[in-house]
Amino acid sequence: MMYTAFVPARSGSKRLPNKNIKMLNGKPLVVWTLEACVQSEHISEVIFSTDSKEYWELAKQYIKSDKLVLDDRSAEEAGDKVKIFDYLKGSVDKIFGSREGNFLMALPTMPLRNSQDVDAAIALQQKLDNPVFSAVEYDFAVSFAFTSDGESWRPVLENSPMITGNTRSQDQVPMYHPNGAIYIRPIESLRCANLKTIYDDGAPYIMDRSRSVDIDNEIDFKIAEILMSNE
Repeated sequence: MMYTAFVPARSGSKRLPNKNIKMLNGKPLVVWTLEACVQSEHISEVIFSTDSKEYWELAKQYIKSDKLVLDDRSAEEAGDKVKIFDYLKGSVDKIFGSREGNFLMALPTMPLRNSQDVDAAIALQQKLDNPVFSAVEYDFAVSFAFTSDGESWRPVLENSPMITGNTRSQDQVPMYHPNGAIYIRPIESLRCANLKTIYDDGAPYIMDRSRSVDIDNEIDFKIAEILMSNE
């Protein structure tokens, strides 16, 4: 069973202009994700979804594979208020055409996710026959979370260790969050009116923290560079 990869990379970025093509360890950021998908033995096509001709030309310069194809987004489709899930649902026929089976979305801000992660997530999806999304354990104990008005605090969780007094770190239940590296689900599910989120009916593929750096600012770039240099 083969899968269609979908890698979205719009040209606009308010916090870090042209973040998706900023050089990271010798390659534009988005290229790391495109390579991970192209190198997967289960991926038959990699749809690069962008509103930028410059991004597309860069992708073709680095990715010498017939797997790579373009989804040409308009400026309106790539606006900073457009959620990628809404774009997928609203443009499923434009993006995937007559393709069937499952798609795998990989966000370009996760450069340390590799083809082994892609193949492992696909293996989990095939085993469970369910949608899959990647996740990572929080690097702090979420059980300590609280809200505050500046004068007092209120625990987010009812059994907060700040209430119970059970503050030993080893007693805290591990909690996870999606990391944006991988999402797998049937293409046909995007045509379902009842589909509310990309996580519906999904199971988590847990990734190591060292491969879960999400690039959002210059500090994240530095962290990714350090981790890559140590591989």
